[in-house]
Amino acid sequence: MRRTVPALLALFLLAGCGTAAPTIDVDDPMGTAGDAVATAGTVEIRDAAVEPGDTGSDIAHPAGGDAELTLVAVNTGDAADRLVSASSPVASAVDVSGETVLIGGTTLLVGDTGSAVPAGSASVTRAAVTLDDLRQALSVGPTYPVTLVFERGGPVTLEVPVDNP
Repeated sequence: MRRTVPALLALFLLAGCGTAAPTIDVDDPMGTAGDAVATAGTVEIRDAAVEPGDTGSDIAHPAGGDAELTLVAVNTGDAADRLVSASSPVASAVDVSGETVLIGGTTLLVGDTGSAVPAGSASVTRAAVTLDDLRQALSVGPTYPVTLVFERGGPVTLEVPVDNP
C-alpha cells in the first residue's frame, strides 16, 4: 500500500500536465488569433480584421464592392486622440464615420467586433471604417494593408485578414 499511494499521486499530477485548448481574451493586447494588432502612440489597436463576406465562395468581398473593418482601439494614455483617416491600396477610398475621439482611458469599437469592453475602460465610442470600391477581391487567408491615422499617435499600418464566417 505504501508504494501505491505515491504512484497514484504521481499519476494524478502528471495527468494535469496536458495541453489545453487556446482561449481568447479581449483584455489580452495580443488580440484574437490571426487578427492584426498594433500601437499608435498611446492607442492600442486589437483584433483588426475585415468582416466576413456573405458570398458563400472563396471570395469574401468581390472587386468593386465595399468591406467593413472591425477593430478595438484602446487609449491607454491620459491625452485624447482621434482617428482622423484611413487608407488602403486595395480600396479606392476608405470612409471613417461615427464618433472617432478617444479620451484617455476610453475604448473605440469599430464595426461589429463582437468583443466585450476591455476591463478598466472608462467609456466606449463606436465608429465605422469602410473600404469603398475595392480594387481587388478579398479572400479569407491573405492579409491586406490598411493604414489608420491618429491625430496624436500618427499613422500605423496593419496587415488585416478577412475574418472567417
